[in-house]
Amino acid sequence: MTRILLMPALMGSLTLAACSPSGPPVGVSNNSIAVATLQKVNTQAHQCWLKDPEFSAYGIVPELDTTGTPRLLLIPRGKPQALPKLVIAASGSNISLYGPLSSSELTPRIQADVARWSKGATGCA
Repeated sequence: MTRILLMPALMGSLTLAACSPSGPPVGVSNNSIAVATLQKVNTQAHQCWLKDPEFSAYGIVPELDTTGTPRLLLIPRGKPQALPKLVIAASGSNISLYGPLSSSELTPRIQADVARWSKGATGCA
């Protein structure tokens, strides 16, 4: 009888603990946040950059299903073995850019697009 009465109290306290705003939801890791962030960027980059003449020399290779740092690689189009010209890496919701294109005339646009898209915005500049 005591066990039956304690069950609703236990369930109520577990429910309250699950609603606590003290961090990412249970079961959501920094890696899954990073992957979700880069998925947004990848979708928009494919829709915007690959149709833009300024990016016509590049292709995008997503590396999202890794146990390491999820990344998007901008590589020379048609050269899958070439070194990336831009790496977009994520750790949690923080994004970093590096590679030759991260210090080129395209840098301001790349930074603005990636920042906007990583927050969930859609559309091309």
